Amino acid sequence: MTTRLILIALLAGILAAPCGAGRAGRNLLRNGSFEKGLNDDGEPKGWHTRITGIIPVPEYEDPQNKKGRTGVVDFRCGCDRFSWGRIRPWSMLTCPECGRINLGLEDSGALYQRNDDYVQIARQGRRRFVRFDLPEAVGNVQGVRIVSHLVRAEPDAGYEISGRAVAEGAHLRVFVEGLRTQSSDPRVTEWLENLPPEANPLKQKVRLKRVFRKQVNVGRPTDWTIFGRDEKRKGQFIPPERSRFDVMFVSLYAYLPGRAAFDDIVLRKLTRKEYAALKKLRPGPKDRRLR
Repeated sequence: MTTRLILIALLAGILAAPCGAGRAGRNLLRNGSFEKGLNDDGEPKGWHTRITGIIPVPEYEDPQNKKGRTGVVDFRCGCDRFSWGRIRPWSMLTCPECGRINLGLEDSGALYQRNDDYVQIARQGRRRFVRFDLPEAVGNVQGVRIVSHLVRAEPDAGYEISGRAVAEGAHLRVFVEGLRTQSSDPRVTEWLENLPPEANPLKQKVRLKRVFRKQVNVGRPTDWTIFGRDEKRKGQFIPPERSRFDVMFVSLYAYLPGRAAFDDIVLRKLTRKEYAALKKLRPGPKDRRLR
């Protein structure tokens, strides 16, 4: 219990007040409508487009012939200009060389080094929305994505992710990634303390491990279509107890050549009534232990 309280206290330095757990019904995303313009880095406020992956480089007993792995791995940024060392970096750490946010989801190397080139804020009348342009070489390989800032989660809450989207050729998916704080490890603590300050802008003091993913398959809507808010409650979720998480972020993703657009993205906490209804609709896995 004490360890848990310490970890929650450490999260206070990671998350700004506007992205707290909040009341049921309130949008937990800072700029889900993309109306607030761009920040100093040219990204939509509240979102990251300048993202990157990592390149695991194994150590060999015979480096010249790449034989006999020692079990030691050097984790390099996808830009290949910065080494994170022997600790695998996790979500929301920033490469001090290329200035890109590490997603911490996959060993994608350099695939997302130009992700922001394919994302822009567009207008339709007075409304703004985020648009993806996916050339063939990008759409057929890594696709394009934009991820939200971290949002604090409540341990016993349910949530709903929803929004509007339209596509031309591209296929759309939306994810909510749940991350759990890990008990402090002396090696990790020392590693964090020795990182350049710009590599840890959120001043994280513990490791974040992804333990949960909610996916909404939006498909290829040819007209602006609402997703996540429907009679089947496709956008609603209650994390199982074994996958409870402390923070989360939203990832809007498109792949296959074409264009895509998202708007009015809402991540909200379920009301008590909605929580009870969803629990009844999806009671979760049965306890199969012998009695």
